[in-house]
Amino acid sequence: MTAKKWTLTALSALVLTACGGGDSSSDSGGNNGSSGGSSGGSSGGSAPQITLNTVTSNWCGIEKPKAGVDVFVHNSTGEIIAEYVTDSNGGLTADWPSNAKHLTLTANNQSYYNDLPTLTVISNVDVEAGDQGITYFWDDNDQAGCDCKYVEFPVQSLIADAPDSRLYLGGSSYELTPFSSSPTVEWCDGAGTMDVQLIAADGQSSLGGSIDLTNKTEYALSLNDFTHEGVAVDYVNPYDARILYALSFDGWRNYSQDDLVFVYPTLTNKSYVWPARYGQEYIGNATADSYSSARHLVTAEGATSPIMLWDPANGYSDAVYALFNEISTGKAPYQYDFTGISNVAMTHMTLSGDIDNGDAEWTIWGGASGSMPDLKLPTALDAKFDSLYSARLQIGVRGYGSEKPLSEWRKLLLERSVMEDNEISVLDYETNYMRLSFDLDQ
Repeated sequence: MTAKKWTLTALSALVLTACGGGDSSSDSGGNNGSSGGSSGGSSGGSAPQITLNTVTSNWCGIEKPKAGVDVFVHNSTGEIIAEYVTDSNGGLTADWPSNAKHLTLTANNQSYYNDLPTLTVISNVDVEAGDQGITYFWDDNDQAGCDCKYVEFPVQSLIADAPDSRLYLGGSSYELTPFSSSPTVEWCDGAGTMDVQLIAADGQSSLGGSIDLTNKTEYALSLNDFTHEGVAVDYVNPYDARILYALSFDGWRNYSQDDLVFVYPTLTNKSYVWPARYGQEYIGNATADSYSSARHLVTAEGATSPIMLWDPANGYSDAVYALFNEISTGKAPYQYDFTGISNVAMTHMTLSGDIDNGDAEWTIWGGASGSMPDLKLPTALDAKFDSLYSARLQIGVRGYGSEKPLSEWRKLLLERSVMEDNEISVLDYETNYMRLSFDLDQ
């Protein structure tokens, strides 16, 4: 990994068949004349099929179907053998050829902090026929149904009743001192209620609540808004973990390096603790930024399952280096093996960077170990990734506390994607994640 061109070549092979998390769009000059360009089509008959849905989440989390997502089917060597497009309802039912092996989806995402879109490519390797679940995209420029406005929160009553405490409005926090001004927060009615919490001045107790801000631009907070007692999380933040979060998918979170963090079991049953650690690792001649984290469900008593953050030095760095050596041979398919790390379920490789009309990201998802071919992309799409600047490569591994075949993890991910309340599934009880990130311009 001493040269950018070599690294990009390696990444191109990995992105198409090893792992990833993102969108993948692939149009290759090696198309073997399948159903090129068809939209949600199927030849009928008894041929195996795939079904999938694509959804866009807007600024405040309102979801709607995403039409026009390009879907590419690859054979075992990575060539594109079928091309489809999701219909006006974001759906696709299509034939799965007998020699089909891998699947790629691609479309644009739009982030609020970028004027231009993010070209997103998501590839999954070793795919089986059947339902593929829901793939999510986002468009932060779309505020339809959000009804966003700025809400002012007079806090003088709280300052009088709970001096020197800390107020949390969603994810933002404020010290309540005699000189504190009233905070103003942007909130969208379409996002639902806002979760609030109040941490006592000594940090040893807390109260939480949920307030309705519909059609309000001012809300005077009082102790009456905090009706749920906090339960301290029974977890000591390791000295080398940068920060500890306790949070709920419903909106509130608090965090601390050393102090107690709280959950509110009478307010929500979707409470998690989330320690994380940052560092650096050396892979051959390259320096990588490392990140590892764990997210575990918290019980009503504030307890969690045992948490051990993964360490890149425990076999992970060696597995990444071995993969690079495989790719350096230029002879696909390339073997990868991350099973030496505890309970790895899936791996991903993500190539990202800037392009002339925005930025681009290609993620490939695969199992804990396997064989990756040289996945093909359409000529125009491939050219965009070849021309990336400020390019970055991530290789990550994810686990869910046990060992299962990739097909079983895919079934569980499918089940979670279609759950009415998909914020808790067996995949959310305990999750570990670790990645290495390489600056390809170094």
